[in-house]
Amino acid sequence: MAKIKKGLLTIAIGKKYITQAKYLAYSCMLHTPHTVRAVITDNPTLLSGYYDILIPYNPEYGDPFAAKTMLHRYTPFEKTLYLDADSLVMTGIDSYWEVLEDRSFAYTGELIKNGEWYFDIEKIMDKLSLPWIPKLNSGMLLFDTGEKSKAVFDTANDYMQNHDELAVPFFREKMLPDEPYFAIALAKQGETPYADHGRFSRTLIGADHIRLDSIKGFAFFIKKGEQVFPQVVHFCGRFGQFFYLFEKIKLYFCFNPPVKVFFNGIFSVIRNIVKK
Repeated sequence: MAKIKKGLLTIAIGKKYITQAKYLAYSCMLHTPHTVRAVITDNPTLLSGYYDILIPYNPEYGDPFAAKTMLHRYTPFEKTLYLDADSLVMTGIDSYWEVLEDRSFAYTGELIKNGEWYFDIEKIMDKLSLPWIPKLNSGMLLFDTGEKSKAVFDTANDYMQNHDELAVPFFREKMLPDEPYFAIALAKQGETPYADHGRFSRTLIGADHIRLDSIKGFAFFIKKGEQVFPQVVHFCGRFGQFFYLFEKIKLYFCFNPPVKVFFNGIFSVIRNIVKK
């Protein structure tokens, strides 16, 4: 089956992430309605109408973190913007596709050569003969279907499958995080972070002077002394979830006006009374 030229992809496995994926879809409907949306999910019925393409989750590809290292096999697109489900699109994303004219795989982050991040950086660099490690947030990945991107995903998956070699701690004692394996794969392939000047995706971790409006399409905050105006905000972490709650409320009432919600609630009560 021929792939679609470009589109947005997310993963929603489990009730919590399905709910998050709905809000991500709402933000896309507002700010990039022409972008084709696809979701990998274990319950397609709940996301019908929110996403154009519903992709069944394949348990053989592993848990949701492991599934991220298999995105090149899941994606229906030639050019893919992957976003974690707890992200919101704050403005148009057409500029993303231009990045893939010069490279096959793009992400934001910084190169580090020492310290601790999932593991001892210097120790892993020496062990694997790496010049640096990219510290990234894998909540946004931009990639094409070329061999370079395939090599990144395959290498990340190979290291994840042989995780005992690196002794990466399990996330909440259940799943292995994907980020350290992507970091190693990207270093192996020589894929450095894309210099986006604070315009692509950012998390709210370590941010201050935060100004967000998912309806008007505006995001501004200061992170590590840099003013950023991200097109996508990734609301990971407890601090991010606090702001995420307010943006979800805005989006909910944007698509479900209060009067409509009120009367739907009344009709729901009446239907339950009638059924009894």
